[in-house]
Amino acid sequence: MTEPNSIYSVLQRTFKLLDPSERRRSVMTVLSIFINSIVEIMGLAVVVPVIGLVVQPEKIETNQSLKATFDAVSHLGINTPERFLIAMCGLMIVAFLFKAVFGLLVNLFQTRFSFSVAHRLSGQMWSYHFSQSLERMRGKDSGRILSEINVWPMQFANVFMVGGLLMVNEICVITLIALGLLVYNTIVFLSIALLIGSGALIIRQATTKRLLIYSDIRRQIEPRTNTLITDAVRGFLEVITFRASRAVREAYLSDQSTIFRLESNTNVIKLTPAKLYEVLAVVAVASSIIIALLQGTPDSGFFELLSFMAISAYRIMPSMSRINTAVMRMRGQHYVLDTMEKGFQCQPRWVNRQNSGSKQLAKVDLNVNKVTLSYEAAETAVIAHLKHSFTHGKIHAIVGPSGSGKSTLISALLGLHKPEQGAIEIQSYDQGTVALDDDLDLHEWLLHVGYLSQKPFLFQGTVRDNLTLRVPGAVLNEKLVKSLIQTLKLDDCLGSSPLAFELQEGGGNLSGGQQQRLALLRALQINRPVLILDEATSALDSELRDVVFDLLQERAAAGCNVILATHDKELAQRCDEILNLGALTTDFPE
Repeated sequence: MTEPNSIYSVLQRTFKLLDPSERRRSVMTVLSIFINSIVEIMGLAVVVPVIGLVVQPEKIETNQSLKATFDAVSHLGINTPERFLIAMCGLMIVAFLFKAVFGLLVNLFQTRFSFSVAHRLSGQMWSYHFSQSLERMRGKDSGRILSEINVWPMQFANVFMVGGLLMVNEICVITLIALGLLVYNTIVFLSIALLIGSGALIIRQATTKRLLIYSDIRRQIEPRTNTLITDAVRGFLEVITFRASRAVREAYLSDQSTIFRLESNTNVIKLTPAKLYEVLAVVAVASSIIIALLQGTPDSGFFELLSFMAISAYRIMPSMSRINTAVMRMRGQHYVLDTMEKGFQCQPRWVNRQNSGSKQLAKVDLNVNKVTLSYEAAETAVIAHLKHSFTHGKIHAIVGPSGSGKSTLISALLGLHKPEQGAIEIQSYDQGTVALDDDLDLHEWLLHVGYLSQKPFLFQGTVRDNLTLRVPGAVLNEKLVKSLIQTLKLDDCLGSSPLAFELQEGGGNLSGGQQQRLALLRALQINRPVLILDEATSALDSELRDVVFDLLQERAAAGCNVILATHDKELAQRCDEILNLGALTTDFPE
């Protein structure tokens, strides 16, 4: 069996992450690598005869092929051995220039291919995270999610795709040089092989375990530093009010200190192979000279052999250094490959479902049929064996003390929290009754629901962007939107061109009540048969609360099923029906 962390296994796992079109493209990439290797060897091959002619210029006359070439170019003014050598040097420069340009073009092709894979994986990691249950999504470290979507796919491309292709390229070059050495001189071949083998063995023993330890530490710490920053930005006012800025900064710097120390250690380890191979190459050449001197005065053939050995070492040693660097980076960041595999294997829940069509449901009732809702970390159920119906054309209030399960039930009605027992049934007057998640998938169901959360979701951009969420092709009913802006008394803060008004991140240039009303406007401006609101009026005064309730009554009168979770007793008593989740511990009416 192949070791899970062996380089062959890592390359296999990387290849499995490619989709069919990328696998076909990878064949062309490997072919370009092979051609590039041949070009590199041909460039190196020019050097040996030039050095040989410098040592033995008489070969221009004695070698039949060189004599024929010299005679052929004589009419161009290259009619002396010195000029011929100068021309050969010029040819050598041109060959190396062509080799360099061709190599850069191949590298560009390889890196663009690698980062196109990273681009797809980044989208795949997005889909993976945004297909999780609400409990799992809320329970995750936001810094880790940020890393897995935005940072690690790029690292995967750099380390495993570009690094893997570089390894293939260098292995091709080394193989071709080894074959040439074997044909040219067995002693030189064995000397180079001994250098490579001893160097690879020493480096593996000295670095593998240490890099794996560093990898595990970084996997834990890097996402945590992201979280510290995002939490500090989100809670800026609280941080400075409680004079916690220094403490948060010190926690961040403590983790960063560990990361920087690991990074400096890793960089030294990465430099080790290059330095070691340089020493081994010099040892090999020096040993050859010493042995030749002890045996007598070296002849010209020895110098040619020594030149060939030095040139081979010149190209092979950097190749081995690059291979070892790529290997160490893969071992140092194996957690990135593990994460990409996790996202690749876990497809979104709606991907393989049959779409039930985009036709809007009409007059939707929601039946909670003996539903039990729990959390993985909780020992007891939040809601047990609940049976209730939310009928269309009414405003339903869900009430109860904090912790009674109001928001949990809302999440279940949205399809984001799967019941441990029972089912949420959707009864439509034109399409019958179906069970959420079993007969109707989450993605399709949410197309029929308007929603407002406890914490209004607003982002940096125009009001139009925030109302459409930048969905391509989304069209606003501008007449309705402007009417709602006036009704909700947002015209003063949004100005004369409200749809073009620029919001700061999180709607920071609006008050809490203005943010809530704008988010409510977004839910109201789309005509959907179910409207679910979680504490929709918590930031509003009584006058604005009444304005909002009047709008909800209009929607209910038009046949909408309006469901409102609230702590506001007065508002709840004005609703058509009340579901009290805390009847034994609260004075809310039954």
